[in-house]
Amino acid sequence: MAMSLFGKKPPDKGASGPASGARRADKNEITTTMDLTNLGDMGRALAAAAGKIQVSEGSTEDHAAVEEAAILYANASEDGARAVLEAAIDGSIGKASEELWLMLFDLYRLTGHKEAFDTRSEQFTQTFEISPPIWDESAPAPVPERRQSAPAVNLSGTLSGNARPQFEQLTRIGQKMGKLRIELARLKGVDDSGCALLNDTLAALKRMRVEVVLFSAAHALKLIEPKLKVGERENQAYWMLALSLIQQTANAEHFDQVALDYAITFEESPPSYEAPPAVAPEEIPEPVAAPEPDVDRFAMTGVVAGNQPDALRQLAVYASQRSRVEVDCTQLKRLEFVSAGALFNQIAQLQGQGKATLIYRPNAMVAALLRVMGIDQVAQIERRKA
Repeated sequence: MAMSLFGKKPPDKGASGPASGARRADKNEITTTMDLTNLGDMGRALAAAAGKIQVSEGSTEDHAAVEEAAILYANASEDGARAVLEAAIDGSIGKASEELWLMLFDLYRLTGHKEAFDTRSEQFTQTFEISPPIWDESAPAPVPERRQSAPAVNLSGTLSGNARPQFEQLTRIGQKMGKLRIELARLKGVDDSGCALLNDTLAALKRMRVEVVLFSAAHALKLIEPKLKVGERENQAYWMLALSLIQQTANAEHFDQVALDYAITFEESPPSYEAPPAVAPEEIPEPVAAPEPDVDRFAMTGVVAGNQPDALRQLAVYASQRSRVEVDCTQLKRLEFVSAGALFNQIAQLQGQGKATLIYRPNAMVAALLRVMGIDQVAQIERRKA
């Protein structure tokens, strides 16, 4: 899955998106983006992830299960999402929200588990005293199994301490997924508080045994090297970050030299060198071409994945010619995390241009992710009938 945090402020100052009221943009704050072609960043999306989702009924536990299951499914962990939903429902028989049930039913349909669907249908009827959803044979086929990839975060702008709530969310996601990829190529600077924040986050992830890979570490190292002055007992946080970045370049000789300078400067032992984790080739799903849009609606189908999916580029062309944008998601199986961030940014831009967006009938798993990411704050979502 790729994920992008802390994005740009939507163009419309009066926008009701996640940035409005939830948090204020600071031109020097961290941005993690997917904005390789001005498509994406999901700063606001992740900022909204902590507490934005609205569950019509149920408890705080329901809220957490909805969020966790949506993120796991977005990152191709169907079994993990199923386990979360089933545990939440079984742990509060008769009290779990209908939202959880509908997500589980859709997940069964998406993954082809009809027997489990039928068993749960009986429980649903007993619980709510209404007819259960039906097994829709025309629903999208089960999502092909693929190796679960690590969530990817792209940092851009100047890293500062303002991003602490988002980094706390990042840490929670890393703990759930067990691994993270962080891209530093577009980082333009790191201030004192941002340096300490990144150090604290890396240390916390290490304690949790989360596998972290920092890409473009050499680029980030160049940004902070001017702060490293041998013999001057200052900027210790920069020194610690430099050692972490050098480890990621797998240059043990360089690490030993900087570690020695650190010991001389601060008169204390530096961290030990640890070889970075091996990076397995990413499995990139075959691109799914979006069909020609219907008269008034753009169709998004299959699995939409990556930071620049073809479907979103085609959506941008479609939207440029219309004042109202309708996105048909009836045949969308899964929207990966990084693509959800790109979609949020794109719709926020449309909102800034005065264009309304309707997302038409996504499945319950995708709909939950859209709310987790704050997309319901910049677009209308028409729910699918059960």
